[in-house]
Amino acid sequence: ILRRWREAGHPLGNHTYSHANLNQMSLSDYFADLEHGEEILKNLEPDAGLWKVFRYPFLYEGDTIEKRDDVRKYLREHGYVKAEVSIDADDWAFNAPFSRCTEQNDVVSLTQLHQKFVDGHVEELRRMRELGRRLVHREVRQILLLHIGAADADAIEDLLTAYEREGVKWIDLQRALADEYYRLDTGAPARFGAAFPYRVAKARAVQVGAPIFARDLEDELERTCPARGAARALPSRGD
Repeated sequence: ILRRWREAGHPLGNHTYSHANLNQMSLSDYFADLEHGEEILKNLEPDAGLWKVFRYPFLYEGDTIEKRDDVRKYLREHGYVKAEVSIDADDWAFNAPFSRCTEQNDVVSLTQLHQKFVDGHVEELRRMRELGRRLVHREVRQILLLHIGAADADAIEDLLTAYEREGVKWIDLQRALADEYYRLDTGAPARFGAAFPYRVAKARAVQVGAPIFARDLEDELERTCPARGAARALPSRGD
């Protein structure tokens, strides 16, 4: 999959090897996992300058000041740029119900999931554009988080078209990260991960609605096309 991604002209970055949870492991283990991810990247792209971008799994940047600062120092010293996220609409959480509804041939629910996926992402785009204007009094460059998944593949064309109708023009990650917006202070470490604008708003005591994962979406999706004859545990939050 990664080779096909590169052949299509898209860049790669480091997300650790095993989607490591910084809040539940030592720094040495976290760095070892990150470096294990580098081994794969080096085989796919010998020029490290093309993949020295790091996104924290779960958007967890450390639950203590020490962890947060030590990882930031490590990334700087090893030439990494941090890949922020400004729009996170829980796309990953649609994949399990999409698969269940597909297995059950529930066309009505699949149609509803598709529309909810697109509508939710458009709503979050609007929320983050408005919050960006409140924080820095101008339009900011947004960074949309998406995953490889069945629900994403099903909705991607309609999602991109819907964003374009909102006036979105597509740019690459490096150009987005060049926006000074992403130099704002995100304040004290948090136990849970959240998109960049929410963290800045909290640090500045700016009132804003809850992130999407705190708006009962995941519970609602878990109830969609429930597995027959078995209870299902809510999956761990992805990013």
